Amino acid sequence: MVRKLESEIRDYINASRRQFQIMGNKANWNKLCSALDLVGDTELAIEAYPNLCSTRSDGASYLVVYGILQTLLLQQDAAKHIADALGLKKIKRPEQLDEIRIIRNSAAGHPTSQKENGAYKSCFISRFSLSPVSFQMVTSFSNSSESKFTTVSIPSLLEIQGKYIAELLEQVVDELKKQEMEHRSMHKDNKLEDSFPQTLSYHLGKIYEATYTRQSFALGKVNLSTVSHVLESFKSALEARSEWGVYDSVNFHYEQLEYPLQQLELYFDGESTFNEKDAYIFASFVEKQFDELIEIAKDIDKEYESEC
Repeated sequence: MVRKLESEIRDYINASRRQFQIMGNKANWNKLCSALDLVGDTELAIEAYPNLCSTRSDGASYLVVYGILQTLLLQQDAAKHIADALGLKKIKRPEQLDEIRIIRNSAAGHPTSQKENGAYKSCFISRFSLSPVSFQMVTSFSNSSESKFTTVSIPSLLEIQGKYIAELLEQVVDELKKQEMEHRSMHKDNKLEDSFPQTLSYHLGKIYEATYTRQSFALGKVNLSTVSHVLESFKSALEARSEWGVYDSVNFHYEQLEYPLQQLELYFDGESTFNEKDAYIFASFVEKQFDELIEIAKDIDKEYESEC
């Protein structure tokens, strides 16, 4: 379950718009990537744990116990850091995981000196009780001659961890899905394809015609201006969705259009050394780039109409 949820979170954050937004804060992006990797890495360690439980050696048992307790703490912190990096401050670490943290700190984190209820306490694992699956932890207090004995079952801790880490990650997934659906719902009726009017082909055709005769240059410039405004309208529609600069394909074709549009404007102003064939080729290139942008707009519109 943890693996599945980790994968779902990756899908959401790697979507173009959200990735673009998160990467605006490099520290948060790095934190998020590190935390996701750590959740996956620790889950691998947890999955490998049963294969290590056959050891009879005290030394190996200590390594297994210390290792698995540290793994659980790392995974808890990483899961919470995922929520924090995404700005989901309302998502808290489930209280049911606190006992695991206490056991880890007492047995494998800071066993020699801690404070509890105003008294100092020191903890150790009873070697006689130690195995890879369980141990008895002995706690001595500065204000009492009686020690506390706690039996710890590693499989029980793993069961609790799996359940409540999944619960935390599921909250993250649900919130990401909710945010995405709210964004799509807000913009799905404003089609990007509508930025490109049905008359676009007419205006492009007039640009083609104007490349042949100097008498038509003024008409060509008027239609070129109309086409340029269409491009700006598309940009504005993306900006309204916080998606300008998000799509590499859009960026590419937009940049590809900048030079030929400038050159055609110079041509129609009579300030270019190009001949009519050069201008025609530029006009043809412009039309091709617009065709590509229209197809991209359609694909984005379909995505906005779909469920996450």
